[in-house]
Order: sequence, then C-alpha cells, then structure tokens
Amino acid sequence: MSDRERPTDPEAMMRRLEQMQAEAESMLAKFNELSEQLGAEAVEVFSEDGRVRVKLDADGKVAEIGIDEYAMRARQSLAPTITALIQEATATHALKMAQMAQALVGDKIDVMGMINRDMPDHLRDRARDNLDR
Repeated sequence: MSDRERPTDPEAMMRRLEQMQAEAESMLAKFNELSEQLGAEAVEVFSEDGRVRVKLDADGKVAEIGIDEYAMRARQSLAPTITALIQEATATHALKMAQMAQALVGDKIDVMGMINRDMPDHLRDRARDNLDR
C-alpha cells in the first residue's frame, strides 16, 4: 500500500484493522484445521526390517528411539541405521509442515517447490511414503 492509498481517516483505519484481524483469525483457524487433518503432532518412522524406530515430537525433535533386542545384537550397523532414520523422520516432518504451509499461503509462495528443490530425492521419496501410510 503506498502513502497515497493509506487511509488517514480514523474510521477507515479502524475498518482496515478489523479486516486484518479477521484475516489473521481466519488463517489461525485454517492452520488449526490443517494441523488436525495432517496430524502435526508427531512423526514416526521405522527401519526397513521394522526393528528400529524413531519418533519426532510436533516440534521436530527426537522424542523416542526404539530398538528391539535383535537389532541390539547388530551393534555395528545400529548407529548408521539410527542416523538414517533421524534424517528420514526430519524429512517427513519437514514435508508435513511444508504441506501445511502451502495450504495456508495458497499459490502466493511455492513452498512445495522449495522442498522439492532443496531436499535430496531419496529422502523426499521416503518422506512421501511415510506420509502416505
């Protein structure tokens, strides 16, 4: 809005503030609805054999790591498996948040394009598979 378009009339300014508040409340309601639909509370991923799992909380931080007894016996491969699962879980969380952001901003910003450009293909594919489960 340029200086010429800005209302100097207090009533017009008040209408504009009320409009901005309504838009903010609408966006917040849409965010809450999307959060519920997409299940933004947590992300959980499993190793190929299902013996190791990583769970992230809603903030994208590691909340749990589960390792079954058989996986504990293969200690030499455990650290790389856990590291890969944390990366996969983080990518899944990022993709979920990007979907929410894209729904909120519509076509104003290409959020999914940024994710597609910046996330390695193999992680993006695994993240999409996780979201489809």
